[in-house]
Amino acid sequence: MDEEDVHGDVDFCEAPSSMQGHRACLRCGLVKCMDQFYTSGCENCPFLEMIERQERVQQCTTSNFEGVVALIKPEDSWLAKWEGLRRFYPGTYAIQVFGEMPPNILEFLVDKGIACRATKEDD
Repeated sequence: MDEEDVHGDVDFCEAPSSMQGHRACLRCGLVKCMDQFYTSGCENCPFLEMIERQERVQQCTTSNFEGVVALIKPEDSWLAKWEGLRRFYPGTYAIQVFGEMPPNILEFLVDKGIACRATKEDD
């Protein structure tokens, strides 16, 4: 499979536009600002339908994450391989994401066989 099949028309994900208010997608760990998720959604997860849906952005992203890595060529990166990010677009990603998708979205992901990177944080 060539790169175009994996990434479609998008070359890379938007980098965070600010040094504050970062959120990570619960499914893939992409890090952007809240307004960027609202405006353009998650490039890796269009099926989450976050564009112009404030409540969905709140449900599918979290500010609770650790570490950040910028990937330029995920397909060639040992870190991307180690973190399970090889098939995602170049962009900025959280190393560890904490939180839970709402049950209805989680059920959709499970039914489609789509993995979610977020883990529940211990109480």
